[in-house]
Amino acid sequence: MHRASGVMLAIAAFVFVPAVDAQEAGRIRVITDVTVEGLAGRRWLAMLRQRLPDSSYQALAHLARPLGDRERRWEALIRARSESWEHEIAGLAETYAPVRAPDLALVVLGNRGGEDAFVHDGTTIGFDLAALNASYGDPDEPENLARIDRFFRHEYVHLLQKAWLARLPAPGARPLDLAIMDMWSEGLGNYYSLSPRWRAPDGSLTSHAKAALERLEPRLVVRLAALACTSPAGGVRLASDLSTGPFAEKWGALPTALWLAAEEAESEGALRRLVLAGPDGVWALAERRLAPALRAVLMEIRAAAARCDPPARR
Repeated sequence: MHRASGVMLAIAAFVFVPAVDAQEAGRIRVITDVTVEGLAGRRWLAMLRQRLPDSSYQALAHLARPLGDRERRWEALIRARSESWEHEIAGLAETYAPVRAPDLALVVLGNRGGEDAFVHDGTTIGFDLAALNASYGDPDEPENLARIDRFFRHEYVHLLQKAWLARLPAPGARPLDLAIMDMWSEGLGNYYSLSPRWRAPDGSLTSHAKAALERLEPRLVVRLAALACTSPAGGVRLASDLSTGPFAEKWGALPTALWLAAEEAESEGALRRLVLAGPDGVWALAERRLAPALRAVLMEIRAAAARCDPPARR
């Protein structure tokens, strides 16, 4: 959220499953995985190994970096909020029924190499305390309590998405297919990252959100057009900022989240409808929300993509 990872959720990941105590079913366990010497613990290292190139991983794996004062206060805030988060799980999971929430979700805290918040596997969320501190400052600022709650919701729905996607046929592997998948997963996630700057108290879009859509929607259509027949390498380049980087510049994830927010305000159940529709539902959502001129281009993009299967080698 925040700058959540743009890794496609349909790509299988190394699964690190902790032992589950029967009394912890439906619970959250917070683990600070930094040793007293300031070294990263085994769980955090496993998460970095999956996320980073080997050279970056090696540079951090043996680095001694004890938690700083503000990092410890971010840790305390996350621990203080975890009980409240447990009470939100049923509501989040309802959108993905009949998928069950994980019996036990780990929230692992580290202080190097990660993003502010991210998902490692189907049961593990990571928070990088150093990244939180660098990006958002003092955890005692009132906005940071609401922010960390939004981050949790965003990442927890990604856990649910992993279980949901496991029930579906394998997604297409073309760059455009992968981009649409990312818009589906990160649009549903970033919906929960929307602050009052983006959504009014009644759920409608603010003037700031509407201005962002006017700016991003043409970019979205141009990028999807470029993705229609590109090579895998071209797809990686073109989609690199679809759901990563500054929140206001996520050209695929943010418009999808804002479209969802607008439809949820107009007719409750928009999130559930997109979940049920799967990634293909992104096309229909975009067609409903885009201006007519952009909508016509979107239809041409789908037609062009159908003629470019298999994708061109470039």
